[in-house]
Amino acid sequence: MSDYAIYLRKSRVDMEAEAHGQGDTLQRHRVHLLALAEQRGLAVVKIYEEVVSGDTITSRPQMQQLLHDVESNLYAGVLVMEIERLARGDTIDQGMVARAFQFSGTKIITPLKTYDPQNEFDQEYFEFGLYMSRREYKTINRRQQAGRIASLNEGKWVANKTPYGYRRVKLEKQKGWTLEPDEHAAVVQDIFRWYTSGAKEEDGTLQRLGISRIVRRLNEHHIPAPGGKDWTDGAVPPILRNPAYAGWIRWGYRAQRKSVVDGEVVKSRPHAGEDSLKLTHGIHPALVSQGTFDLAQNLLAKNKGRPGPKNCETKNPLAGLVRCSQCGRTMVRRPYGNGRKDTLLCPYTSCQTVASDLDVVERLVIRSLKSWLTDFESTPLEADSAAEAAERASLSRLAAEREKELQQIDEQEMKAYDLTEQGVYTPEIFTGRMAELSRRRQAALEQLQGIRASQAKLGAVIQAKREIAPAVRRVLDSYDLAKTAKEKNDLLRSVLDYIEYHKSVGGRYRESDLFITISPKLPYKGASPTI
Repeated sequence: MSDYAIYLRKSRVDMEAEAHGQGDTLQRHRVHLLALAEQRGLAVVKIYEEVVSGDTITSRPQMQQLLHDVESNLYAGVLVMEIERLARGDTIDQGMVARAFQFSGTKIITPLKTYDPQNEFDQEYFEFGLYMSRREYKTINRRQQAGRIASLNEGKWVANKTPYGYRRVKLEKQKGWTLEPDEHAAVVQDIFRWYTSGAKEEDGTLQRLGISRIVRRLNEHHIPAPGGKDWTDGAVPPILRNPAYAGWIRWGYRAQRKSVVDGEVVKSRPHAGEDSLKLTHGIHPALVSQGTFDLAQNLLAKNKGRPGPKNCETKNPLAGLVRCSQCGRTMVRRPYGNGRKDTLLCPYTSCQTVASDLDVVERLVIRSLKSWLTDFESTPLEADSAAEAAERASLSRLAAEREKELQQIDEQEMKAYDLTEQGVYTPEIFTGRMAELSRRRQAALEQLQGIRASQAKLGAVIQAKREIAPAVRRVLDSYDLAKTAKEKNDLLRSVLDYIEYHKSVGGRYRESDLFITISPKLPYKGASPTI
């Protein structure tokens, strides 16, 4: 085994240096390590570039792939600028890295030292280096947190996320950031005014608006929500509760917490209690007065949402399956207390889709499934065999071409080393050539993986054709026997991915244009008959 790999990752120091114009860190490290490989005659066959930041292996996909390949004994060694680049996580992460290299016998090559995991002294030095790297990381993290708290106490904006209605600006002649109102500041002021004082109606009276009426008015005025889409009932309360609009800075409201679930570290951001929440006066301008903000909090406290019971029974057989054709959102059941039938509607006030009786849509879904099954069973499976055989042959040919290309890249890399040793290639030409070959190798490998995935998918499709019809027939035979909406929903979910719902006109005096399209869990779609 004579293949080697390179692992590149930016540190926080590198990111700060790049921000000050010191160039692309990964590019500099790539050139340096390729020159080191050329100097030592090492055949580099793959370069892993970590482009995401994370303090644990679980948040670094390239590191996960590298460890998998190292454990598979693909490389004789891995080149890295320093061992600290491999792991700065906790002792578990450090142990995973150390164990992968030790058990596979893979060497770690840095510009200053080569670590042989089979050597007891090198192993101790390697583990000590990872430990010191973790200490350095925690020291940097403590310093950064202390800097954030100091800026917070000075009234500066320290969060990365900017509240709707503000933009983040750099303070002049000093470190730190603050907020200034943007073009949406007036929208925030309108939301507080409508909720606390009210808005003028057509007859001139002042009427206080609730959350739903505020959402409807914002959408009618075509004002984009914080996410750039339509407003929803869940987007307004967070604005009303955010003390930044009254000139405060809130810290620790959604602090990250880590817990271990089934052996895996799970991150969450629960809402903080009053005892752990920190509020300081900000130097940014307030958009609403303290009195208006306090009144909004009192009104929110008096009009708390009514969450459903934890063990709520499913009453919609189409729950989670029906999508609106206009906006793509999931449609919901609306019950009535006056004896009227339940309806299925799109819950977004800005959407023009018209609702329908739930039982009408349910019958339409079953009719569509029966129609689709009849059409499917009328077409023999052999009709597709020729097309499938041609597709398999095409994928096999493409896979062979990519494998041949990878073999040619191997030969070109070895030739590049030979030309460098003969003095034909300068170090600059060599590193450029190796970078280009590495790029081509990565592209060919990705294409080969895609082809392999397509081959596997084609096999799954063929198998699906043999299984889909019996599955749909079982659902149709069992549907009327199901006793609850939950049982019916489970049956439909077993064979359907989703149902697209379209209806733009309809009602008591107009003909409906209701139409649905079913999408089975396998690669077939069928259009429904209209009602």
